[in-house]
Amino acid sequence: MPSEHDGRDHNAVELQELYQRLVELAPDGMLIHVGGTIVMANSAAIRLLGAARSDQVLGRSITDFLAPPYLKSLHDVIVGGQQSASAASPEPLPPARDTLRRLDGTALEIELSATPFMDHGEPAAHLVFRDISERLRIQDRLNRSQQMETVGALAGGVAHEINNMMTVVLGFSDFLIRDLRMPPPLMADALQIRQAASHAAAVTRDLLAFSRRAARSPRVLDLDSLVADAVPMLRTVLGDTRPVAFAPDCGCRVNVDSAQLRQVLVNLALNARDAMSGGGALTISTGVRVVGEGEARGGPGLAVGRYARIIVGDTGVGMDAATQARIFEPFFTTKAIGDGTGLGLAAVEGMMAQNGGGISVESEPGHGTRFTLLLPISSGANAPQPAATAPADGIDISLAAGVTVLVVDDQPNVRAIAVRSLDAEGFHVLDAGDGRAALALLDRYGAPDLVVTDLVMPEMGGELLAREVERRWPGVPVLFTSGYPREELVRNRMLRPDAHLLNKPFSPEVLVHAVRELVGSRR
Repeated sequence: MPSEHDGRDHNAVELQELYQRLVELAPDGMLIHVGGTIVMANSAAIRLLGAARSDQVLGRSITDFLAPPYLKSLHDVIVGGQQSASAASPEPLPPARDTLRRLDGTALEIELSATPFMDHGEPAAHLVFRDISERLRIQDRLNRSQQMETVGALAGGVAHEINNMMTVVLGFSDFLIRDLRMPPPLMADALQIRQAASHAAAVTRDLLAFSRRAARSPRVLDLDSLVADAVPMLRTVLGDTRPVAFAPDCGCRVNVDSAQLRQVLVNLALNARDAMSGGGALTISTGVRVVGEGEARGGPGLAVGRYARIIVGDTGVGMDAATQARIFEPFFTTKAIGDGTGLGLAAVEGMMAQNGGGISVESEPGHGTRFTLLLPISSGANAPQPAATAPADGIDISLAAGVTVLVVDDQPNVRAIAVRSLDAEGFHVLDAGDGRAALALLDRYGAPDLVVTDLVMPEMGGELLAREVERRWPGVPVLFTSGYPREELVRNRMLRPDAHLLNKPFSPEVLVHAVRELVGSRR
């Protein structure tokens, strides 16, 4: 007959088995090391250490996988305070982030906690660790998102001011260049001024692109044809010593801003040109790729689904892992001071995100670089677009005769350029510094044929002015100007989606053509 003692032994065995099962089923890695030698490892620990069997781990030194300073602090606690009377109830060390060296030589970011104790007079520790690489990736994406939001908010305000200033510089330099009395040496100076202003405007566009606030006009287009149209330009960028090969295999349509996608390809080509200073080759291919659930969680924040894929690869010098981790950061560059702004690839990532896509990179020193671009496949049709405001040929100059244009802008220099440009083309021009002053002018002179107004002004902004003009004289067209991109203005309800917008900076020629086009469409 079983005794009470036998029952207690049976229960102890069951508890021991249950304990071992719980340790084996634990999602976190668990190790026990005595005197620096690993004596126990659960299944999760074996997997995280990159081993297939326990005998690949047991008996090895803990220093094969972990390094000071964490182990040193652990040892100091064991040898010091834990040899005292308090050793009966050891306190675990606070959790810390550390790097685990796996059997295959790779590194794994972990969160590690340890409980020190003495085992038959030898220092020992119970370690619990978990893989935090996914958490760090999510945190990195969150940090980048917050960084973009901060830079974007700053970029919006800065861009508005810079674009106003660049409108002035471009406008007055254009007046100088058109002046036939300009001597050649001064003409060369004026051309340099315009070139520098254009470069400053391009940097501002890159900053807005990085922050996903760049102006864009998406349309549903065939991807293969769009890339094929850009290839001749890329060949010009790369030169004769760096041939470009294109292999189209997508056969799908995407809803994208074609100018932004061309800029993405040009920026990547410029990057490849610098990486292939001694010559090389650029290959571009298109196709289709399916992003699954696991990839969507661990990737660049893309939703699950089918994507059009563009791969841009070069045979250049390649990049190490540290450089790859930073290439999309704004203002990060490996070029010499003065040779780059560090915004090229940051702008590329921003433009891809703004079009609903993403970008990733693969590279290795000495083995070139490969960028993969993904864009959502579209089956929709194009939405109606507002009337174009870019220069167009064949517009009758006589349209200006007898046409009154009201120009409203709180920046006197910007207003002066608009007035001078339109007056030179034969328009009758009225001008005011804000909406209230503009309405006072109209009370005196009556209805204009067209209003050109800045959106953001003190006293009364352009949108309120446009509403009042519409109330008094229905049908009078309004051309808004702003240093902020259309999407941001529409999102903040500062502009109607169908409104006519001319983004700053603009040249006198662009302004004149936009005004002629609106006047012509009304007639």
